[in-house]
Amino acid sequence: MKKNLWTRVAAVGSASLLVGALAACQSDNAPVAPSGSANDIDAALKKGGELTWWTWSDATQAQADAFTKDHPNVKINVVKLDNPDAAVTKLQNAVKAGSGAPDIVPVEYQTLPQLTMTGALADLTSFGFDSYKAQFTASTWNAVKVNNKLVGIPLDSGPMVLIYNKNIYTAAGITEAPKTWDEFVKASAAIREKKPDTYIASGGDAGFFTSMIWASGGHPFTVSGEKVTINLQDEGSKKFADMWGGLLQRGELSSVSTWSDEWSKALTQNKLATLMMGSWMIGGMDDFGAGKWQVAPMPTWDGSPGSAENGGSGLSVTEPSKNKALAAAVLRFMADGKGRDLINKGGFPSTVTEFTNPTWADATFKAYGDQKANQVGAASAKSVIAGWQYLPYQGYANNVFGDSVGKAIGSKGDLNAALQEWQKTLVDYGNAQGFQVNK
Repeated sequence: MKKNLWTRVAAVGSASLLVGALAACQSDNAPVAPSGSANDIDAALKKGGELTWWTWSDATQAQADAFTKDHPNVKINVVKLDNPDAAVTKLQNAVKAGSGAPDIVPVEYQTLPQLTMTGALADLTSFGFDSYKAQFTASTWNAVKVNNKLVGIPLDSGPMVLIYNKNIYTAAGITEAPKTWDEFVKASAAIREKKPDTYIASGGDAGFFTSMIWASGGHPFTVSGEKVTINLQDEGSKKFADMWGGLLQRGELSSVSTWSDEWSKALTQNKLATLMMGSWMIGGMDDFGAGKWQVAPMPTWDGSPGSAENGGSGLSVTEPSKNKALAAAVLRFMADGKGRDLINKGGFPSTVTEFTNPTWADATFKAYGDQKANQVGAASAKSVIAGWQYLPYQGYANNVFGDSVGKAIGSKGDLNAALQEWQKTLVDYGNAQGFQVNK
């Protein structure tokens, strides 16, 4: 698998580290006014200057070079960090210390609320970026809006798709991808009956669980300022836990950890039949066998289209930046035109116009026997269920997932009981940080 893809997707289920008390940052600081205007951007470009851009992506230097080629009076220092977690931790440390923060930083969608509430990200509303709203998928634009502030522009996206090994399915007598979760459950039983050492899927991690609850119509997290409601037994959460827990307790889910060597071997050796991931994974299956895979829409409860995001990130200007207007000029460049073209060369696009670009839409992949798989991802992007919110401490939530739900997966335990245990941990933590959780 390509190095860049491994770097990008390995962070989807990971936890961003928390630094300091989150609620204290939002309650102790006075509201920060939006950062400037479109005229300020033009004036900053005319004046020029120097910016620092933190990143974990190998592609950022080419993006910075393209910008400075058009604006030679601007210098951009690209600083490469190990991964998204490192960027979050280092940024929060810099904000707390009052020095050392960059001007520009990518942020995973799940972490945007956390960094916004800790005062790390600038409000870009007044720069006029709302004019770009129609260019992006509804779910990614919603992700960069936190507490009615625009705190970034979307980069890539991760509408979920089902990637399945058609050889395993066919051998079990299944001629097409399951369209409903009932069909998925039946397919699981058929696969295990045909090959007892083969599993339809693996148990999953925190990022997978939140995305699957989202795709099931769940809204377990509701955030309004400091008031947070957590209900991991709402209808969507329980639907998913009941179905997934049944597979787990019947021994039909693999115990291999996603992205591990064992997971890669299981895919290569036809021991793992299905992946349910963001569409960024469409381009990452070549190492696991040519022609044996297919991409299909996610199953739903009633067979009608419905999906969720799984991964993806936006690009933000930091609140400590001394040159927000010039940094915003870089974001404007990356929103469309040459900058956006560079973004869309890697990852799965968040811009709707790319979905109808024949070069992209008609691209074929050897892993899928020349299937035009991007079209499935594009359809998924249009069916992402609206209204999802992440916790303002989602990084912590993901970090402690293994203490409750992760243990239940390993022991084939009760997922609903584990979700309730996870919820209690999250309620207690949020209240300790100064939020009003379930009050």
